[in-house]
Amino acid sequence: MSQNPPNRYHPMQVTLHWLVVVLVFAAFVIGKSMSGQPNDSAKLMPLALHMGVGVITMVVIVVRFITRLKLPKPAHVTAGNPFFDWLGKVVHYALYLLVFLMALSGISLSAQAGLAPIVFGGAGNLPADFYDFTARMLHGFIAPALALLVLLHVGAAFYHQLMLKDNLLARMWYGK
Repeated sequence: MSQNPPNRYHPMQVTLHWLVVVLVFAAFVIGKSMSGQPNDSAKLMPLALHMGVGVITMVVIVVRFITRLKLPKPAHVTAGNPFFDWLGKVVHYALYLLVFLMALSGISLSAQAGLAPIVFGGAGNLPADFYDFTARMLHGFIAPALALLVLLHVGAAFYHQLMLKDNLLARMWYGK
C-alpha cells in the first residue's frame, strides 16, 4: 500500500530550515560588520560570535540534510517548465552544499590562522593579516555565491507564491 507524499514539510524540517536562515543571515551580517576592521582586540567579540554561529550552522545544516533524507517530504513542485524544475532541485542541493562549505572553510581558516585559542582563550593576538590563507579566499568566494543562491531561492519562492499562486510558502511552515 503506497502513501501519498505530505503536503508540507515535517515540523522538524521547518524548524531547521528557518534556523539555518537565521544563522546564515546572522553570520553574514556579523562577518560583513568585521570587514575592514583592524585586527585588534575590538575585533575579538564579533569574531567570536561569527565563529560560534558558524560552528552552530555547520551542525544544524548537517542535521537538516540528514533529516531531509529520513523524513517524508512533499513532492517536488513544478514551475511548468522542465528546465526550471531541474534548476529548483539543483539550487536546493547547492544551498546545502554552500552553507556546509561556508562553515567548513571558516573552520579551516580558523585552524590555519590559529584563531580559536586567540579568540576564545585570550592566548595571543590576532594575526596581522589572516586574509592570505587559502581558506579565507574560499570563504570569501562562497559568501557572495551563497548570497546569490539565497536571492534566487527567495525569488523563486515568491514567484510561486505570487505569480503561480500555488501556496508554496505554506509547505515550509507549521500547520496542516
